Amino acid sequence: MTHKSIINQISSSKRLAVTGLRGSSSSWLSATIANESNCCCIVPDEHLVSIFSQDLKLFTDKNLLHYPGHEIPPYTPLSPDQQITAARLSTLFRLKEHNSSYIMITSIEALLRRVMPDSMLTGTSEYLMAGEECDREELLTKLVSLGYEKVALVQSVGDFSVRGGIIDIFPPPFLPEGDRLHEGPIRLDFFGDTIESLRSFDPFSQRSKRELADATLLPVTDILFNHKSDDRCRKISQLLQKYGSSSDWDHDETARMVERIKSGQRFAGMEFFLPLFYKEQEQASSTVFDFLSPDTRLILADPESIFQSMEITCERIESNYQSALAARSPALPPADLFLDRDEIRRKMKTFPQLLLTDFPPENTETINISTSNHQLLKQDISLKRRKIGLIRPLMDQISRWQSDGDRAVLCCRSSRHCSNLQELLSKHYHELELLEPPLNPAKIPASTDQKLFLCNRPLSRGFSLAEEKLHLLSESELFGEMRVGARSKKQKQQGTPVRFTELNDGDIVVHRDHGLGIYNGLTTVEFQSVINDFMLIEYRDGDKLYLPVDRLNLISKYEGLSDRQPRIDKLGSQSWKIITSKIKKEVWKIAQELLNIYALREVRKGRQFSPPGQLFHELEESFPFEETIGQKKAISDVLDDLTDENPMDRLVCGDVGYGKTEVAIRAAFKVVEDGFQTAVLVPTTVLAEQHVTTFRERFRGFPVTIECINRFRTPAEQRKILKDLSSGDIDIIIGTHRLLSKDVSFHNLGLLVVDEEHRFGVAHKEKVKKMRSEIDILTLTATPIPRTLQMSLLSIRDLSVISSPPEHRRPVKTFVARFDDLVIKEAVSKELRRKGQVFFVHNRVKSIHTMAATIQRLVPEARIAVAHGQMGGRELEEIMVSFVNKEIDVLVCTTIIESGLDIPSANTIVINRADMLGLAEIYQLRGRVGRSSTQSFAYLLVPSVDSLSRDSRDRLRALMDCNELGGGFKLSMSEER
Repeated sequence: MTHKSIINQISSSKRLAVTGLRGSSSSWLSATIANESNCCCIVPDEHLVSIFSQDLKLFTDKNLLHYPGHEIPPYTPLSPDQQITAARLSTLFRLKEHNSSYIMITSIEALLRRVMPDSMLTGTSEYLMAGEECDREELLTKLVSLGYEKVALVQSVGDFSVRGGIIDIFPPPFLPEGDRLHEGPIRLDFFGDTIESLRSFDPFSQRSKRELADATLLPVTDILFNHKSDDRCRKISQLLQKYGSSSDWDHDETARMVERIKSGQRFAGMEFFLPLFYKEQEQASSTVFDFLSPDTRLILADPESIFQSMEITCERIESNYQSALAARSPALPPADLFLDRDEIRRKMKTFPQLLLTDFPPENTETINISTSNHQLLKQDISLKRRKIGLIRPLMDQISRWQSDGDRAVLCCRSSRHCSNLQELLSKHYHELELLEPPLNPAKIPASTDQKLFLCNRPLSRGFSLAEEKLHLLSESELFGEMRVGARSKKQKQQGTPVRFTELNDGDIVVHRDHGLGIYNGLTTVEFQSVINDFMLIEYRDGDKLYLPVDRLNLISKYEGLSDRQPRIDKLGSQSWKIITSKIKKEVWKIAQELLNIYALREVRKGRQFSPPGQLFHELEESFPFEETIGQKKAISDVLDDLTDENPMDRLVCGDVGYGKTEVAIRAAFKVVEDGFQTAVLVPTTVLAEQHVTTFRERFRGFPVTIECINRFRTPAEQRKILKDLSSGDIDIIIGTHRLLSKDVSFHNLGLLVVDEEHRFGVAHKEKVKKMRSEIDILTLTATPIPRTLQMSLLSIRDLSVISSPPEHRRPVKTFVARFDDLVIKEAVSKELRRKGQVFFVHNRVKSIHTMAATIQRLVPEARIAVAHGQMGGRELEEIMVSFVNKEIDVLVCTTIIESGLDIPSANTIVINRADMLGLAEIYQLRGRVGRSSTQSFAYLLVPSVDSLSRDSRDRLRALMDCNELGGGFKLSMSEER
């Protein structure tokens, strides 16, 4: 059957099953069908949405709409992340209001939830145009009713601020007239009641970017109500009380909800009362299907798994509802909030369906498309990789395909990977051609001259199309799994600008050239018909400096070491220059004292390693993420040191999880590649076990032998390891201070990696210091000791700083909720369902075992262990190692875990009595999760959200505001104030 006839048959069928699809060929087929009609692609699980979407982008440039799930378990007193809500509402609005063709990608769980009536979404949105009249006060009132919150500075979706005649708003994504999708905040400049200009701006720098002709302000919440409308609030309150009486809800809890609605306050979990807020509408709620155009084709990727996932979700909904009833918690019946099994099947039947499955239902028209995956090729490469690398077996297979007249396309993760592969493959005498996405199999040139095609767009799983004589190879399959995550565009900046989120009016700032001044906010100034935004800084005697926002790299926030108020500088005086000159002289004195320590090392000739070879480049390709700018620089610095004749003594400094270990892995591989050994010295047994797991994972398939020595190894195992180390049979040894013992001898040690040097004792540091004059040293640290950092800043020790997190890292989604069995049960169960692990922090040793028993009762299938500081050292260490080795699902612990653990599989943390902990302490605890591309969650449990003290409320609000990666320093200074 030809490609065209397949498309015609699918287009003409109301319900059709397609079998034979392998790898990511389901995405190729979906993209092909979407070129003919609107499509809604449904996947079984939320995490598959991003993967399916990524694959679709390889084959189509059509408009992709994402409809994410809530990520909030049913009937829990939690509200969804505002960005998730904004994305959902934006997608629904675009489905209803725009006539352009689309492909929507969603999960079955997202489709089960009822949403606000479609008439409310389209009827309440606010359309603005530059140059048009707009009642400013009425607009501000409308923003509040749409769920926006007034703040001092706009940072995230749902914020708005007022500054004179300027209103900043951060709406959900919208489509301006004849323009691409706009994501980000907008700035309205009013002259009276006229919108004089409408611009987008950068929330980081607050600088305006470009003019917009129009904007659409959508709601940022599913629940719309205006507390100033007494009649509507009264009706909603009466409905709540009526339901409470008839359903035997807890009286106090119902009264609290009613009081909040009357005063216009929102509360966590109010989305689970959605129909009550729209009873006056023709329909109290809608479904996602109501927003789809009637000709939309539903594409069910793996319908068996989709309906299995639906069954599990429906069972959870019913179970949680029964739990809420038993606890007399306010809860509406599931039918009011969710589609049941029969209803969703009925809704689906009203649309044309395409089932992508190898098990078609009875009495369903079926066709077969012949595709195959590359499992055998992967196995062949894996078997031969240690001996001949992966490029040669890959090229052999491609040559066999080409000899049969077939075409081969290698899909690369990024432009950097594409360039690296071009360099690697060009050595094998293949002619290479770069194809621009989207790929159309019919338009890929015939391979008559042994040509290999590369495409700069990732593919999760490769596949072959027999009819098309085409083989699409996934770089991720060949070089290691790719981890999908949001990627941001890199922008070069001269210096690191201060964050506006760190500044409040009246704060003291430091200008690089003019010294200390007082920040007095942002102001808009027109000069020679050019409007720009400026920071206003006031100096002594009332002098003012207007600094353009594009020169913020000259400003830093003043962070004093004492409580004394600093003296503000005089603009234009010499005092600041005199102070900086004195400091430079003092620094130079210290530098001369320390210089002698490393002078001898600099004149000694070191071991010069060879430049990176093919195996090293293969290791680079197997790194599943895009290196950050800081990582690239650190790796480049280390390689330069290793290939230089002078010995290396470099400090790599970066926050936990910022990629320092990968720098060490590249350095270790380069040393081993040249026939030398590497020793990795770590302060604790737990970290040693973590590192050996990481190193073995990264070196899988390479001819590298890795061992770990610590007190968890028996005496016999230790003797064998030491013997193999001495004979050269071990390439990389990872261990604690045991590595510094007298009985440890190396065959040919070339590199010592020291992780967190400050955590070793004086005697151990002295031994390391003696080794510095003999071998290359690489030190990794998140918090360098002052002397080490000082020596690095003075260039006595070389320094590389990794200041930005990996792009795959996602901020931890944080929820504040009252202590509730259902929240705990859902948080733990959800993490276990995705094969992850959970930290449960309960900072009371006396009752910690009772809490562990409660969790065991709520989640009987979980493997639970307890850890706290009053346990014996060896017992505690054994538990931590078991957790690292995934032998424990839930670790119930005190704040003992707030530093030193890096467990990528642990992506949920529950902190009990968060109101009793300090701000920096909670931040550190939250930092234990979110170490991988998997979305992580933090649940901060308090006895009652309403009864929190003002200090506790301020601390938790600061934590919620400081949700960006790398915000720890800012937060710690917030705690000091």
